[in-house]
This record gives sequence, structure tokens and C-alpha cells, in this order.
Amino acid sequence: MGLTRKQIVMLAVLVFGTFVTVLNQTVVAPALPSIMEEMSVDAATAQWLTTGFTLVNAIMIPITAFLSDRFTTRRLFLVSMAIFTLGSGLASWGITFEVLLIGRLVQAVGAGILMPLVMTVLMWTFPVDKRGTAMGLFGIVIAFGPAIGPTAAGIIIDRATWHDMFAIIAGLSLAVFVIGIFALERGGKTNKDVTLDVPSVILSTLGFGGLLYGLSLIGSYGVGIDSVIGTIVGVVCIVLFFRRQLRMEHPMLQVRVLQNHKFLVATIIGMIVQGALLAAGILVPIYLQSYMGFSATISGLVLLPGAIIMGAMGPIAGRLFDRHGPRVLSLIGTGVLTLTTVAFVFLGPETSIAWLTIVYTLRLFSLSLVNMPITTWGMNALSNELMNHGTSVNNTLRQVAGSLGTAIIVSVSTIATNLSQPSLGQTGANFFGIDAAFGVSALLCLIAFIMVIALVKDKPGEARTRDLDNTRSSVLESIMKRDVYTLPENATVAEAMELLVDKNISAVPLVNAAGEAVGFVSDGDIMRYLSKRSAMVMDPVVMIVQTMEADGDNKDFARKLDELMGKPAKSIGAKGIIGVDLHADLPEVCRVLGENHLKKVPVLDEGHIVGVINRSDITRFSMERYLEDRGEEGIPRHTDHHDDDHSNTLSPKLEHAEQDAALADDEAVAASI
Repeated sequence: MGLTRKQIVMLAVLVFGTFVTVLNQTVVAPALPSIMEEMSVDAATAQWLTTGFTLVNAIMIPITAFLSDRFTTRRLFLVSMAIFTLGSGLASWGITFEVLLIGRLVQAVGAGILMPLVMTVLMWTFPVDKRGTAMGLFGIVIAFGPAIGPTAAGIIIDRATWHDMFAIIAGLSLAVFVIGIFALERGGKTNKDVTLDVPSVILSTLGFGGLLYGLSLIGSYGVGIDSVIGTIVGVVCIVLFFRRQLRMEHPMLQVRVLQNHKFLVATIIGMIVQGALLAAGILVPIYLQSYMGFSATISGLVLLPGAIIMGAMGPIAGRLFDRHGPRVLSLIGTGVLTLTTVAFVFLGPETSIAWLTIVYTLRLFSLSLVNMPITTWGMNALSNELMNHGTSVNNTLRQVAGSLGTAIIVSVSTIATNLSQPSLGQTGANFFGIDAAFGVSALLCLIAFIMVIALVKDKPGEARTRDLDNTRSSVLESIMKRDVYTLPENATVAEAMELLVDKNISAVPLVNAAGEAVGFVSDGDIMRYLSKRSAMVMDPVVMIVQTMEADGDNKDFARKLDELMGKPAKSIGAKGIIGVDLHADLPEVCRVLGENHLKKVPVLDEGHIVGVINRSDITRFSMERYLEDRGEEGIPRHTDHHDDDHSNTLSPKLEHAEQDAALADDEAVAASI
């Protein structure tokens, strides 16, 4: 990896510490049936172990920003691991449900500080050329932890108890804490002048906590004085919290970003999806273990494929978003999510575990098509100055919605079970309660689907609203090349080849009658059609697979070429196009180029191609801007006997970069579409 031994140790400590906390978030679901049986509590009460954890995490998001400014990152990391270890120890002890819950809430405080903190620690610990490796490993952990958590927990519970599960987590976190004392370097600046708005912390805690408490009591005992008071106090405190944030010059949570319509819509859809996600993670293990009699291990294995696919779909969904925009992905995602949730409404004693696993996996796959695209669409509607505030608000409200949504759905299950028990019997009432809960969840998913249909649009030129003074467009116009050749979408392959040869380019966009880009055809598409093809056949007697050439000699090549020339270019080319808006900023352009592994990308204005920008164009622009600010003397150089040669060759290299930019490289665009 090119890291020093000390950096490797430090990275291992940070990554493993994060892994333990992420793992901890998903191990509780398979343990809930065992906890409910041992503690003699119902699902509406037991779900506090998950929803309470999520809620405290949400409250800690804005508080962590203050703590990160006030204390050094090393001290904060060690304190957060110490708090997390203490909470894990309390949960392991867990002689009563109250002790177990307190342990989980203490865990949440430590985990809530740790997760955003590790990102900061990695940034100041590793130099720029090593950060990619560090962040890559961190990303793998974020995806891998939730995937193996339920299965690992199920195996431990079946062979020991849930007490041992928390004891193992406590031991691992204690080891991270001890090693961290010696491995982590001191670093990070502090600001003694920052303050924390204590009334906002109190109001948010009482508001969201009171509302969660009231909803849980309604699920367990029906509507009563305690549940009504808890709900009213929660609602009032939430209203006061939002009013306070709007009146403060520097609020704890910048809720003014919700005044942006698109960001508000994206946040609401994300909140609905989060509630549906967490609720299913609680209900499915209860259904499998308590009602169907399967082991905790089987319960964890049912959840495993979906968690793996959801983690793997993160970068894939990002590329699909760049190609198709938010509407297509969100429609497919919320549509499939609604259908799979409706399928869960019919769970019963005869349900196949294989069928359940497939539907649950498909459900999490659909969630991956909603979460990232919708969040990105909403964040793109904000200006750069509000981006950090938008992230904080979005994360906080999604976590809150996850806890409250889960409380509502699980409470519906408990209420439906209690009401139907006299007529259906205990067994029938249990299944009816699960089905009723998924019915409410399906209704919420349907609302999200309708919101996507009505409110999420792929409107060209949305970036213009964030570039009112045309600063960004002026930059791109000064960098991009305008000599872009196009073909009508009904052009033949012969016409495409003629243009590619005449203009010495390797790919060309296809445009419709309105001049909007609808596809791409490249010389690579032509080569793939003309290439030698083979077919695999199996001998039915000896069961040996053989490869046979499907094409013959040069005569066959000539035949294929004749067939190809008359075909529509769009039949062999790529559908859709990856581009950047004329009003996008350079970081966004770099993201599209980097994440999609492109060397150049078309520049679009109201859906029309107005230019093309190369990586070498951005490199040249960046170098020129650097030289303007610092001059030749400000260029960092290594000190050896070749220094003079390097200084003499700087200008020729820039000239060579400009020549490279002029070379046709549209194949990179087409190949990645």
C-alpha cells in the first residue's frame, strides 16, 4: 500500500474501531426474540434497543460537530471508544431490560461521536497521496460490517447467549481503546471559542425522545395518560426546537435548508425509506425465530444476501445516477420497494424461507436505488455554502425518521396482535400482527412512490439555479472545446463510420430532432460487432464443454461488414449519455470523470451538447491557476541533479497535454456508458 509501519498500525486501529461500532448496529435484530423471551417484554418495548440507539445517534450528529472543534481528534476518539466500551459492558451485564437499554444508549453516544470523527482523523493523519488507500479501506468496512453483523450475531446467540455477544463487542472495543492510546498521534486543531447551544440539545432530546416514548407506550399498552403526555411533550418540544433553530444566527441544526423545495422532497422520501428499512430489520427476525421456530443463525443468513447487495450497490448506483438521473432510478427503486413490501403482507406459517430470502434481498436492492440517487438529487439543489448543513440535516432527520417509523410500525404489529388474539388465537394473531405492520410499511412506501412520480423530475438546467452569476459556466466555457460533432439518432452505421474517419475521432453522440443527446456510438462498438465470436456447446454424452467458432474466414467478415453498414447506429451504440451541466462546478466535473473512469465528458446546456471537457483540460487549467497565484518559484520540486531538466521541460509538458487533449478519446465515454 506504500504506507509506513506506523501508518498501517494507525489505519488498522481506526478501521477496526469503526468496524466494531458498525457491526454493533446490526447485531441486535437477531437477538431481539431471545431478549423478548428472557426479559418478558413485547416487540413494542424491545424495539427501543434499536430505535433508541438510532435516535441517540441522530441527536449526536450536530453535537459531534461542536466536539470536533472543541477537542483534539485523538482525545475525542479515545473518549468515544471508552464510552462505547462502557455501554457494551452494561449491555453484556443486562440483568434487566432497563440496564440493557441504558447500555445501548451509552453505546450510541460513543458510536455517534466515532463515525464522523474517523473520517476527520484519516484526513489529518495521512498525506494526500495515501488518503485514497485509507478511505477505500474505510468504505469497505462501512459496507462489510452491516452485512456480516446479523449472521455473526445469530451464530453467537445459538451457541451462547446475547450477553456473550455484547461481551465480545466490549472486549474488541476495549482492545481498540488500549492500542489507540499508543498508536494514535496527537493532532487536530481546537477552537476554545466555539459554544454548544444547550437549550437546543435539551429540546431535541425531549422532543424526539418524548415522541418515541409516547408511540412505544401506545404500542404496548394502548392510548393512556402516559402515552398522551409523552407524545404531546415530544411534539411541543420539536416545534420549539425548530423555531429556535430558525431564530438563531448560528443554529445547532441549520433547518433553513428545508426551505429548498427539492431538498425537502428528497429528505421526506429518504425519511420514509429509512423507517421502512429499519422496521423490516426488526420484524423479519421476530417472524422467523419467534413465530416460525428458526434459529438465530438462519435468521441472520436470511438477512445476509440483501445486506451484501446493498453495500455493493453503492458505487454502482452512483454511476447509474450520472447516466440516467434521479427519476428513473427512484421510480424503479420505490416501485420495487412497494411491491416487495406488499409481498410481506402475506407472510404466514406456510411461507418458504427461500422465497422470503429472495424477496428480502430484492427489497434491499430496491432501497439502494432510492437512497443514494434521492440524497444526491436533494444535495445538488443546495449551494456549496449550504452543503455541509444539508448533510447534517439530512442525516439527522433520516435517523430520527428511522427510529420513529420503526416505533410506529412495530407498535401497529403489537396492537394488531392484541386485538385479534380473541378471534384468531395466539398463533394466528402473531402472523396477523406482522402482516398488519408490513401493510402500514407498504402504505408508506406507496406514498414515497407517488412523491417520486409527482415531484422528482430530470429537468435539464437545474444547475443553473445554483449559478445565478454564471461564474461556473464562465469557467467551463473557458476550458472546454466546442468542436463537437453529432449525428441524428436515425443515422446508419455507415454514416457514423464516415464521420469517425473524416474527423479522426473515435466516438460521436447521437441527438434527436430537438438536438438533445440520446446515445453514443464509437469505433469500439463497431469492433465488437465485427469481432470473432465463439459459442459454447456441451456434448450430451460425455458432458464436456467445447468452444466452437461462430464466425468463419474473411468472407464471413465481409458479410458481417455489409450487414453492419445498413444498421441504425443506435442499435449497436450505447443508450443514454454521461455528461456534465454547463453550470456545474469543477469539483462536480472531476467527480463525474473520476467515478466513471472517463478521459473526457460532454458538456450539456438544457440537454444540448455545447462542448467537451478533457481531464487534460482541467489539469492545464489547474496548473495555470496555480502559476498565476504562486509563480514558477512556488512549484514544489524534488531536489536532485535533474531539477534543471525538469524546470526546462515544464512548458513542453503543458504543450504536450494540450496536444493530447485534442486527440479523439470519445471511446472512453462510450465504453463506460
